[in-house]
Amino acid sequence: MRAKRWANIALAVPLAVACLTAGAAPPNDPYAASSGAWTQEFPDQWALDDQRIYADIAPTRNGEKVIVAVIDTGIDYNHEDLAGEKIWRNENEQANGRDDDGNGYADDLIGWNFVGDNGNPYDESGHGTHIAGIIAACTNNGIGIAATNIDAVVMPLKVASFVGQAKSSDVAAAIYYAVDHGAAIINISLGGELITELEKQAAQYAHERGVLVVVSAGNRGLPTDKHGYAGLPHALVVGALAPNGERAGFSNFGGALALLAPGVDILSLRAKDSDFIALSEPLDYQPGAAIVGEGEQYYRATGTSFAAAVVSGVASRLKSMRPELTGTDLARVVEQSAFDVAPPGHDQLSGAGKLDYIAALGADASANKVVRLSGAKLALADKQLWVDITGRYTVNDFQSASLYVRPVAGSIPTPKVEETKDRRKKRRKKKDEEPVEDPYRWQLLTSFSEPNIEGVLTRLNTEELTTKASGSTQWELRLTVNEQHSAFLSLALPQPEEFLVEEEWQDD
Repeated sequence: MRAKRWANIALAVPLAVACLTAGAAPPNDPYAASSGAWTQEFPDQWALDDQRIYADIAPTRNGEKVIVAVIDTGIDYNHEDLAGEKIWRNENEQANGRDDDGNGYADDLIGWNFVGDNGNPYDESGHGTHIAGIIAACTNNGIGIAATNIDAVVMPLKVASFVGQAKSSDVAAAIYYAVDHGAAIINISLGGELITELEKQAAQYAHERGVLVVVSAGNRGLPTDKHGYAGLPHALVVGALAPNGERAGFSNFGGALALLAPGVDILSLRAKDSDFIALSEPLDYQPGAAIVGEGEQYYRATGTSFAAAVVSGVASRLKSMRPELTGTDLARVVEQSAFDVAPPGHDQLSGAGKLDYIAALGADASANKVVRLSGAKLALADKQLWVDITGRYTVNDFQSASLYVRPVAGSIPTPKVEETKDRRKKRRKKKDEEPVEDPYRWQLLTSFSEPNIEGVLTRLNTEELTTKASGSTQWELRLTVNEQHSAFLSLALPQPEEFLVEEEWQDD
C-alpha cells in the first residue's frame, strides 16, 4: 500500500456547467472573444486567434477524447472552469483506501501526487492549473476562457512542490504512470539544468509506446543544452513567441529547439489563492498583478511553459481529429508544418518556425524532411584541434546532402594598417583582371552520400574552418539536403584557455 485514502474525491471534483459537446465556433466563453482585460491591445486569448483554433476554416466537429498528462504542480480540480469531465478518471479504482487495479497506487482516482505520495494531486502554487487550463479548460460554458482542445482530458501528475522543486525520480515515475494509463501526450513544463538517466529511460519508454512528450525550452535566453528537459530523447522542445509574432528574448535557443508557440501574456486558470509568479520574487512584479477578472479566477503568465502547453493542446487536438497518428507522427506533423520565420529551414533561434494548427491538420504524416544541426564538440587528436558537428537528417527520396561554412557577418579580422596599403595595390591591379570574391560567401566543406544520419555528421579541422572563413573564428554552418531542406548553426571558437579537451561546445 503506497498511500492513505483521501476522502470524498468524487465530491471534490464537481461536475461544473457542461462543456462544449458540439463543435460550435466561436465558443461563448467571454475571454475567447474579448481584448484589454489587463489594458493590453491584443486579444485576451491571443493564442487561440494566432492558431485559428475556432476560425471558420477550422474543423467544427468533435473528435475523440485525448488524454494529456500534465506533469507539474498538480491542478485545482475545484475550479469552476475545469469541469469534472475535463479531468481524467481511473475507472478501475475506487475511493476505499485500497489499490483496486494493482498498479501500485492506492486511490489514484484522477492521477497521483508524487510529492506527498497520495492520490490528491491538488495544486497549491498554480502553475499546473494554468497549464491544464490552456490545454483543456471547459469550453462553451459561458464563463471564463476556452481551451486549445475541446476534446482534451487532463491527467494531473503532481511532481513539483509549492515552490516548484521536483525530484528526477518522481518525474520519471510520472512519465511511466502517464504512459501506462493511456496518455497520448505528456506535457513537461519544468525547469532545471540536468536530467538523469532514469528520466531519459522514461522518455524513451514513452516514445517506444507512441506517446508524445512536449517540453518547454526554458526562460533564461541560453542554449537549450543548459535546460535539462530539452535533452529528453525524442521530446518536442518548444520556445516562446510574443503577440507581435517575434521570438521572445527570454526563450532558450539551440539545436534541440523544435519550434515556437505563443508564450507571452497567456491567459488561463488561476488555482485558488495562488500567485506563482510572486513565488520567484521578480523585482518588477507586484503581487497579484497577474490576476485577471473580478472573481480572481484567471491569471496571465509568460514563459516557455505556456508555449509548451499550447503545443500540447494543439497536438492533442490533432490526435483527436486524426487518432491514427502516433507520438512520432504528431511530432513530425507539428514541426514540419510550422511556418518558417527565417532563415529558411531549421535554425537555433526559431527551430522549424511558428506553430501552425491549420497547416498541421492536413499535413502528410508520412512525409519526412527532418534536417537539423544540433551542436558541436571540440576534440584534440594528433596534436590538432577538431570539431565534431552533430545533427541529423532524414528525408524522403534522398539525393544529396552538403555542409557549407561562411564567417559570421562582420567577424573577419581587420588587417593591420601596413597590410591594408599593400592589399589595396593588389586589388587595383586585379580590378580589371578578375572580380573580387565575397569573403562572406558560403563555401562547401563536405558532402554526404548516406540517406540518413543521426549523431556526429563529420569531424572538421578548426584550422581549415578558420582558413575557409577568411581568418574568422565565428562561423555559420548550413546543412542542405536535396538542395532544398536546410538547417543552420552558428558557432564561435573559444580562446585556448576557455576550453578543455572533449568539452561540450556551446551554440551561439
